[in-house]
Amino acid sequence: MDGSELERALKELVAMEGVNASAVVTRDGIMVEFLNKHAPEEVLPLSAVVAMMLRTAEKCTRMLNKGDMEEIITKADNGVILTEKCEEFIFLVAADKGFDFESIKQKKVKVKDAIRNMV
Repeated sequence: MDGSELERALKELVAMEGVNASAVVTRDGIMVEFLNKHAPEEVLPLSAVVAMMLRTAEKCTRMLNKGDMEEIITKADNGVILTEKCEEFIFLVAADKGFDFESIKQKKVKVKDAIRNMV
């Protein structure tokens, strides 16, 4: 598993204006890669919480007969977090409030391609 392509793709994404952090986590809650503009240290419980959020959202969509869960959008006072499935991984992007996620569509594709190349 070569993570250098993933690391480069995440660095490009986090370097964009309005993006604060990005992470790739396994579905079991293990942090694969984490980049944060404001605090370079890794947030230890983040990976476990992200995995639980995804499993909960997947279960809710099934229970409510809404199909397969595609993404979770978490809105907070100071920003937005987008959480998506990608293969057997979870991809997270934290951005400023009001951020237009369409503006990073190509960067997200690059990260997802890097994730797929790791499998």
